[in-house]
Amino acid sequence: MQLRRIEVRDFRKLQHVVVEDLRDGLNVVVGDNEAGKSTLLAALRTVLFERHRIGGKVAQGMMPFGQTVRPEIRLDFDLGGERWRLRKAFCQKPEAELEGSRERLTGDAVEERLAELLGFTPPGAGGSKPAEHQGAYGLLWVQQGTAHESLGVGAGRDSIASALETEVGQVLGGERGRALLSAAEKRRQDFWTKLDKPRGAWKDLRDEVEALETERAELVRRFEAHDGKVSELASRQDALARHAHEDSLGQAQRDLGAARRAMAEAERLDQGLREAETRGKLASAARDAALDRRNARLALIRRAEEAARAWNHAQVESRSVAGLLAAQAAASEKQAQRLRGLREELVSAGAQVGHLEQALRRGRAREDLRRLETQLSGAEEADRLRREALNVVRSIRITPATLREIEGLQQRLDRATAQRQAASVRIDFTPEQGRRAQVDGRAHDPATPVWLSQDSDLTLEGYGRLRVHPGGGARDLVQQSEEAERVLMERLHADGVADLAQARSELQRRLAGEQEAQAQLRLIEALAPQGLDALRQEVESQRALLAQPNADPNLSTKASSEAALDAARLTQRSASQAVEAAEAEAGQAEATRVATDRELATLEGRAAGLARDNEALARELIEVRSAAADEALDRVLGQAEAELREAQAEVARARAALDASDPEIVRLELRRAEKAEEAIRADIDRLTRGKRDLEVELSALGREGVGEALAEAEGKLELRRRQLLERGHEAEASRLLHEALTGAQRESKDRWLGPVRERVRPYLRILQPDADVVLNETTLEIEGFRRGDREEAFHDLSIGAREQVAVITRLALADILRGSNRPSAVILDDALVNTDEGRLARMHLVLHKAAENLQVLVLTCRERDFRQLGAPVTRIR
Repeated sequence: MQLRRIEVRDFRKLQHVVVEDLRDGLNVVVGDNEAGKSTLLAALRTVLFERHRIGGKVAQGMMPFGQTVRPEIRLDFDLGGERWRLRKAFCQKPEAELEGSRERLTGDAVEERLAELLGFTPPGAGGSKPAEHQGAYGLLWVQQGTAHESLGVGAGRDSIASALETEVGQVLGGERGRALLSAAEKRRQDFWTKLDKPRGAWKDLRDEVEALETERAELVRRFEAHDGKVSELASRQDALARHAHEDSLGQAQRDLGAARRAMAEAERLDQGLREAETRGKLASAARDAALDRRNARLALIRRAEEAARAWNHAQVESRSVAGLLAAQAAASEKQAQRLRGLREELVSAGAQVGHLEQALRRGRAREDLRRLETQLSGAEEADRLRREALNVVRSIRITPATLREIEGLQQRLDRATAQRQAASVRIDFTPEQGRRAQVDGRAHDPATPVWLSQDSDLTLEGYGRLRVHPGGGARDLVQQSEEAERVLMERLHADGVADLAQARSELQRRLAGEQEAQAQLRLIEALAPQGLDALRQEVESQRALLAQPNADPNLSTKASSEAALDAARLTQRSASQAVEAAEAEAGQAEATRVATDRELATLEGRAAGLARDNEALARELIEVRSAAADEALDRVLGQAEAELREAQAEVARARAALDASDPEIVRLELRRAEKAEEAIRADIDRLTRGKRDLEVELSALGREGVGEALAEAEGKLELRRRQLLERGHEAEASRLLHEALTGAQRESKDRWLGPVRERVRPYLRILQPDADVVLNETTLEIEGFRRGDREEAFHDLSIGAREQVAVITRLALADILRGSNRPSAVILDDALVNTDEGRLARMHLVLHKAAENLQVLVLTCRERDFRQLGAPVTRIR
């Protein structure tokens, strides 16, 4: 079988994937991790080997997570020289369709036809397992992560053994043995389908027996139902009679009436309790109001007494603080007079210090002016040189970036010129003395060569005219050269230079000017750190200082010595300290006076407030006593407390009466009586309806003759059972005979493993010469690996080596199946993940050799490892 196209919709994680244009030989299907390569192989197994009506966990496993959809898979494949198209849909509205060139099947017939075409055994129930039900395909289709494990020949063993028989030629007695096996198979087919289900006359007899058993069971059920309904009718009649004799419904109705009357009495007592509680709440509120009024009167009396005491105390404090404030005011005036005298002495000392400092500053200013004028002259000269250098820089358009562009254009022109000259004809002139030459009618200097890139006329004096025809291909190069020259000249003209050399010279001038401007700028910064304008202002300031007239003409420079200035400053500091001490004393005295004055104002304000409060409380107390005397409030409170005690006693009596009636028991009794009356009424209605229905059914059953029909069905069933038993013995014998002959044939085939080893050796020779695979004669599984004279157990090899040996052995078995007209594609799902780079390259050669006769599909997430395989690549997104 060669696969041609696979289309999957809504299968597990695959929403819609199409893999088409699959060719004979090698095919590579690439996808990232989680892209769905292994899911694609699972879909391929599902469409071929799973029943389209399958349910349970297998069907649920096809559904995308959290979705309810209809998985659908389509497969186009070639088999026996014919193109087949297969489509299956699962779970929701399952469908199956198989179409070949001469037939079209649907439904369950598709599964049977696939089993015949592909030679596999479908599962009786549940999902298909590769090693048990998928024949050779379970062996040759390697799922991810299993390539290094044992082959898992399983159900593919029969196909391989049959192919070996084809090669070796004599199995199970040769032609006679095959004829015997064919006859046994034909006899078996009279009774069994390929799915081991009954068929033919035996199946019809089984179906008839099952139908008769079903009919007999129904008659037995009806016969037993008749007797059961008679008993049930009697039971219902007895129950109705008991209800009538015991008057159960009447008693329930009387109990319900009594319960309802008890419930009404309980509700009356509960209403009385609520009314008593309401009267108690009103009496409590009246008592609380009277208590609040008496407490408010006592609080008002206490506040009036406290206000009178506070007002008297405030008046005493105010008179004491007023006397202290008068004494502090007299002391402050004396300190103020002394402070004014000390301040006059300080002003005189300050004037003397100012005169002396002015004289000293004029002397220092003359020296500073000479120094600053020298710095200003040097800085202005440096600034003039800097501006001249910047003017030179501004006049030059060439910059380093501009020069790089011109150099690039020049290089482009040089390359174009070199290419043009390489494709042109060079002519050197060496004329005799006095001879001249012309090129296209123009005189030419013989000292320089001529490069001709197009047809030209050369006139040689004393010889004649020559016509030169250069080779083809130079015209485009001439245009490129001219274009490069034009672009270069435009750029040179824009930058104001004639050629590259002048551009470089101009750039050097520009860089020199920039360096000179920087040097002069550094000199200016050294002479005038704050800038030229600041230096000029400082010079003008010194000049203005010297231009001012002397504040004290009588003060000579000699008299204004540092010693005299120090003495004057000492006098000034002494006067200043005396002023500061006097100011501190005056400030402290004034602060004390202000604080005392503020305290007096506070006391006077507090006393005024207390006087107002005392007057207001006294007036309020008089007014409330005129409205209600203190004794009247006491009488009202006593009366309210007596009424509250009476209301509380009434509430206690009502609660005791209600508790004695036990309202919870009354409520439960009423509910029980209601449910009992309802249940008895419903039971009587149900028994009455059931009695009527049973009488109708028994009347109908009595007319059908169930007993006679049952006896007839049992006689016919006994006859058919004896016939079915005889046919069953024949069917079982045919199957046992076929199984015995098939087993004998399988045991004979297992001894002939030579063809397998012969197919393995060419592949092993590519990977590792002088090596061989050791197979088990019974199971066809790999037991060991022989290298020269040394043999190792298969499971002792490294994972990578086991992986390579298992893949090669599968390719050899696929070759054997192809030789017996059972071709099958080989599918490898990430099968060489543990192979190093060197052996992977050799395994590529192995796959190429196998692909000469087989279709091989490689499913991988490592596109880089198979990019050099030389096979068409299909990508899954």
